[in-house]
Amino acid sequence: MPSLVAEQVGHRYGTLLLFRRLSFSMEGGESLAVTGANGAGKSTLLRILAGVLMPKAGTVTLTVDGASIGEEEHPLRTGLVAPALGLYRALTARENVAFLAEARRLGGVEARIDTVLDQVGIANRADDPVSTFSSGMRQRVKYAAALLADPPLLLLDEPAANLDASGRAMVTGIIDDQRADGGMVVVATNRADEAERHARSLRIEDHR
Repeated sequence: MPSLVAEQVGHRYGTLLLFRRLSFSMEGGESLAVTGANGAGKSTLLRILAGVLMPKAGTVTLTVDGASIGEEEHPLRTGLVAPALGLYRALTARENVAFLAEARRLGGVEARIDTVLDQVGIANRADDPVSTFSSGMRQRVKYAAALLADPPLLLLDEPAANLDASGRAMVTGIIDDQRADGGMVVVATNRADEAERHARSLRIEDHR
């Protein structure tokens, strides 16, 4: 069963302190809501947990099958969905997912591309340029890319952004499936209704 441990994590940009002495732990099957106002540092924390940004203080340890995951492999074992993640509008949905996998050096996942595109409900548009997609459909492509490697840790920054009712239902299903399969989910949100769906929450402003 995977686990995630954050110990005394802190981060700042220049003189701007976002958070400090932030600690928590979680195991497979659990989910956590990270809450706070816009600009509080929720997105930064998720990037740190994803292993794509090093904290200024503290440590984050991801363990899978009893083994601690090293810094280089850590980002390969997580799936991150965030507004800041860009897609190439000239590429198709399938090409975008494949390109993002290659950029992350994910090997042996090509056979899963059709599976994840179907999982997020855009298999019928897989070979259409992303430039023809609505913002909600582009968000679904990001979910497909995040799910491609079947990560033990899924990190969702404002998970319902740009999604309609069916898209939000898709996200709920993805979170439920991740937990049921023994994975972990961390959701960053400033919406009370989203935070309430998770048994545990962490408020960024409590760590300043």
